[in-house]
Amino acid sequence: MAWNRITRGKPRVRGINSRYPGLINVEIDLSATPPSEWAEAFDHPSGVSISMGMHPPERSGSTIRLMCPDSELEAYVANVDARIAAANDSFERQVLPSLEAAEASAQRDRAAAQARVADAQRRAENL
Repeated sequence: MAWNRITRGKPRVRGINSRYPGLINVEIDLSATPPSEWAEAFDHPSGVSISMGMHPPERSGSTIRLMCPDSELEAYVANVDARIAAANDSFERQVLPSLEAAEASAQRDRAAAQARVADAQRRAENL
């Protein structure tokens, strides 16, 4: 499996939140749409401190949406960065090895099948 660590793009301030006018809406694009295991690790990061007053980021495909006070934009983006790093580490440690093993096994199975067919074709030509 070709795996590239997921990174974030530049935050884009979309405007003032219509429901909570003291907050701004911010969107951040990810470099790719993450696998579900990565997304779960992002949503529930291990080892990332989360302030109780902080609104959690919302993830939709490859976009992260934030609702934050103007003065806390940097802290919210830093939290997203920490979540991304934790999710990348978790995915690489817990999920990627089994995906790579399954892919290697499938490749071995395909190679064995091709060898069987080639051998049968050679034998058939001598009949």
